[in-house]
Amino acid sequence: MRTRVVEALGLHHRPVAGLFGMLLTVALGLNLLFLTHKFLGVPDHDGFGLEQERGIPAVVGFVFTAWAAGLAAYLAVVHRQALLAGWSALFAVLLADDFFMLHERMAKVIAAELGIAQPYGPPIGEIVWLGSVGATLLVAIAVGYRFAAPEWRTASRVLLALLGLLVLCGVGVDVVHGFTRAFTGTRGTWHVLLGSLEDGGELLMLGVVVTFLYAQAFCGHRPQLETLGARGRPTRHAPGPRRLRR
Repeated sequence: MRTRVVEALGLHHRPVAGLFGMLLTVALGLNLLFLTHKFLGVPDHDGFGLEQERGIPAVVGFVFTAWAAGLAAYLAVVHRQALLAGWSALFAVLLADDFFMLHERMAKVIAAELGIAQPYGPPIGEIVWLGSVGATLLVAIAVGYRFAAPEWRTASRVLLALLGLLVLCGVGVDVVHGFTRAFTGTRGTWHVLLGSLEDGGELLMLGVVVTFLYAQAFCGHRPQLETLGARGRPTRHAPGPRRLRR
């Protein structure tokens, strides 16, 4: 399993492994500083809060997302693949949504329009907003996938898996966190841990996405279908010829 992940992401290339190590250090380091800030008061600066709008982790997340959109756009232009343009558009929309806090604002509007009472309104509104935007972008990606070259179809499968993990942290945990905030407030251990899992996990997965796109853009990495395995199962290679004993 570990070998398959390394091969799929292109971590066997030294520059890619180095970049992944640096992005991983940044993501985990910011998460650790957030936890020590909340539990120990060190560092004594609110800018290290993962939930802080325009805080240090949020700005780093903007940079990671912009890199992902830019790398996908570069690949789309160089290789003339509409599929990659679709992925670039998806990350650009994610960046705009986070930067302008669209999902928080639209969640309130949708909850008011649907007449959903507190505390269920904002979480359900976020699900409706992000679901509609995500479905539209995924339809565009699916159309590009239909006409893409085989190597980029395989790369898109990897990106789709990474997107699923990103959504799990950024949307799934966020919804759970929204309900806990509504019932228990913004204090307590669970609030801190869910914030760490939500925003810290999202930052980590964005680093993985950037690493994968960098491997394709500048190291010529192309994930192979055999590496991913058919239907999620390990690929079995045919045994070699046996040597006869004399």
